[in-house]
Amino acid sequence: MSPSIATIMRFVVETDLASHAAWWLVDDENHVVAWAGRTFVSLAYADQAAHDFRVNSDDPDYRVRTGAGGEWQWGAWRPEGVRVAVSGDWFPDAEAARDAARRVRQLACTAIGP
Repeated sequence: MSPSIATIMRFVVETDLASHAAWWLVDDENHVVAWAGRTFVSLAYADQAAHDFRVNSDDPDYRVRTGAGGEWQWGAWRPEGVRVAVSGDWFPDAEAARDAARRVRQLACTAIGP
């Protein structure tokens, strides 16, 4: 299901249940709209990656893909082929995934956090 349009987003940098550091971008209803798509060796590296994504959120190439179940997800890729973020949810169709990516591209730069 697609999250509501958020007006305020914030980055959360912490460890997951396996004690691996990562970042998540959450909306004003605490719904994860994006995350790093990978873990980092330390909270400092995760914090730096979140900061880099925030200040450069309009630079990556946002691509959508379908999963085995027919749902769609977006990913943000740097020109050198490095994935820097993925959607926090799966979507029923490609257009919904593209809309969610557009929201993140537009709002991540104003998010609270690193």
